[in-house]
Amino acid sequence: MPETKVPAIKNIPAKTDPETKLALESIKEAVEVRLGRRGDPIDRAVTLRELIESGLATQLAQSPYNPNTGATGFGPISELPGDVEVPPTPINLRAETLFKDIALFWHTSRSFNPPYGNHASTEIWRSQTEDLSSAIAAGPLAGGVGGFSYTDTSTEYDRTYYYWVRYISTKGVPGPWSNMASATTVEDIGATMRLLSEELSNLPGYNLLQTGATAATIIKSSGSPSARPNGDALQLNDIWFDTDDGQIYTRNAANNAWVAARDATLVSVFGTTSFTGSTLSSAMATAQSNIVTVTEANSARVSEITSLEAITNGFSSSSTIAAAINTEATARASADSASATLITNLSASVGSGNDSGGAAYSASNTIVSHVNATDANAAAAYVLKVEANGAVAGMVLEANASGSGTGSAIQFQADKFAIWDSSGSASSNSVAPFIVDSGVVYIDTARIKNASIASAKIGSVNADTITTGTLNVADLIDANALDADKITAGTIGVRELAANFITANEINSDTITANDLLSTNTLNVKHFDNVSTDIKSHLSAGTFFPLGRSAQNFIQRSGTHTGSDGSFVPVTITEIRNGATYIAIFSGVLGNVSGGVVQYSLNNSTWVNASGNTNIYWNAGTYRGYTYVYTGGITGLSTSQSTVYWRVYFSGSYNHTQLSLNIIMDNTQ
Repeated sequence: MPETKVPAIKNIPAKTDPETKLALESIKEAVEVRLGRRGDPIDRAVTLRELIESGLATQLAQSPYNPNTGATGFGPISELPGDVEVPPTPINLRAETLFKDIALFWHTSRSFNPPYGNHASTEIWRSQTEDLSSAIAAGPLAGGVGGFSYTDTSTEYDRTYYYWVRYISTKGVPGPWSNMASATTVEDIGATMRLLSEELSNLPGYNLLQTGATAATIIKSSGSPSARPNGDALQLNDIWFDTDDGQIYTRNAANNAWVAARDATLVSVFGTTSFTGSTLSSAMATAQSNIVTVTEANSARVSEITSLEAITNGFSSSSTIAAAINTEATARASADSASATLITNLSASVGSGNDSGGAAYSASNTIVSHVNATDANAAAAYVLKVEANGAVAGMVLEANASGSGTGSAIQFQADKFAIWDSSGSASSNSVAPFIVDSGVVYIDTARIKNASIASAKIGSVNADTITTGTLNVADLIDANALDADKITAGTIGVRELAANFITANEINSDTITANDLLSTNTLNVKHFDNVSTDIKSHLSAGTFFPLGRSAQNFIQRSGTHTGSDGSFVPVTITEIRNGATYIAIFSGVLGNVSGGVVQYSLNNSTWVNASGNTNIYWNAGTYRGYTYVYTGGITGLSTSQSTVYWRVYFSGSYNHTQLSLNIIMDNTQ
């Protein structure tokens, strides 16, 4: 409900003449009383707006309202909502996502009253398709729900739900369905991060991270290296380039020896023999010589076959022989061609030094570009890029002092980006705390000092982090969506809660407990019923004490008791809060007495006179009854003290027959 703004009443000017000032002060007092700013709150005037919005009156029949007509301005009582055969249609149904839950609101009348007299409940139906016929009851169908809001907590992550509501009369007659409203719950971020982490951990590079392996190191050496140049142990992916013969070696599967690198094409030609540079050249020369010999021999055979074919053509009975010779000549020519192609491929493979073995194409490039850093237009960049069959991952570090783009940047290109904890393991349940996947950022745990969020969906909120200055409860919080265990009075200011927006139906006395968290300047309570409570003490242990404590002691003698300098009727009271107030009542049947006082002590040793008459003195000559009352407060109790000792002490005569001391202490002060 929007608050009606009432202008502030300005102070009366100091230079106003006395008569005018008195008149203005009386007017100001009358106005402040009617506005509820002075005097008893029940004397405050009630506005027409308040009557209408409370449901005690209908809308104004006159527009604009004219108070001079003598009429109230309200419509007749017949215009109030009454009983109906069929309930009306709920209006303005809307659904809002509350992280995993969905809040529903309908019928936005500010009076929060049902739109008809014989309203009983509201049914809520839900479906995962935009089809009312497939809907099921979402709320407590038996009896329906009260009010005009409901929070559906039986939902699942990352689902869209469609809702309809309808009113039910006291006779059980349902009304028409409302408009459809839908909302989509958020995804299960934890589950998504687990899946993404599993995908990332299945990539080849993850094992290198977890096992401590580093990138391949190329070692140039004339002798077989036993360690990396920096002293680190050799890894399976290391490469040794023999500077003596140009041969390349890799580590064997056991990582305990170097083996000559082999090209897959060479293996298919020469077998699995590991050739070195010199033996490879010799083997290729021998192979080429043999092929030349075979080719020359084949040429001679072709000439011979041609001559033979010419001879046999004259004999028709030799046609079968001629056909066979032609077939053999064709096969031989094809073989020669294949041999030439093989030589060409072999030469190309050896010449290019390709060691990919015909596997998927991969490449990695490191590009460093820089200019003199002292140049006014200096720019520098370091680019690292890897590619496998079109999949690209890369990063660039750049600094620019040229033109409007002055600055530095670090940029990454990847489908997925993750930061793993250095102590992470390769187990299936390991989750990267920070992941970027297809432009969406996932964070497992975060601490953010200052944030601006355009649209937030929050699963749970610590009440200590919400201030009422930035939270408008007028139309955004549904009482059904608030868990009483998670709301403390210290975080909700009374002025921010309008009574018209909290109805008795939404407040259950069994679910609101103040504990030690309720703090308010003014608490207006009409009645307490069966109260048994306590108050937090001043003790360092935070112990709770009763609100009030009392004790008493008395002496009733069969005869007179005389003497001087005596202590009587001791009273000990425990669980006393520092700052507590007291009422001490001393009464007795006294004769001649002098120097009498009522005292208290915090240690039963050092005594302080109670506030009141500090000298009980009577020279009565006979015994009479007397009563003394003392009131004050207790201060000085340490964080480990909570006991107060009381006594009646006479420094002079103490003639008496009866003595009584009653102590009442209030811990709420």
